[in-house]
Amino acid sequence: MDGNIDIREQVMLMRAVIGRKIMEIDAYEEKATNLTGDEAEKCLNMIDFLKRDILGYKSIIEDLRDGSMDLTGDLWDIASLPEDSLHLYTDFYLPELSEEDRNEDTKAMELKAKYAQDLAKAYIVHIGRMALTDPNVIERILANEELVSLIGSAVLDMPELLEAIEKQY
Repeated sequence: MDGNIDIREQVMLMRAVIGRKIMEIDAYEEKATNLTGDEAEKCLNMIDFLKRDILGYKSIIEDLRDGSMDLTGDLWDIASLPEDSLHLYTDFYLPELSEEDRNEDTKAMELKAKYAQDLAKAYIVHIGRMALTDPNVIERILANEELVSLIGSAVLDMPELLEAIEKQY
């Protein structure tokens, strides 16, 4: 996932972030009971965000725990920063953190984003391999001119594949 930090360090960082976020949830819950209106709603939204964030880190830790990086996590959990929460995260949450916690959170969020990209790519590759090995799917692909055209374009961009095809004909 990240050449600068080994898997063990990544897991330790994410566990530390999870622990802090659990305590922050408690603080936001207490805060929300003493507030009303928009401020209470911000706290409740932050609680929801933090819970989703924790799920994402737990999903990654589960994948990394044995060091296999099997990329089986739940992308929905890992990509836990929906657009409607972005302003809460950047304008409300991050400024409240100490510099050390903000740096830790930024590092962890970068790891999570990279992992989400890797997971999405692995999923796409997996689906592609399944499609290219299933005779029923291959038949449907061949019946779809647009898909065949996309494959043809990709083959044209890879001289070794084009060469392999040309050798057959």
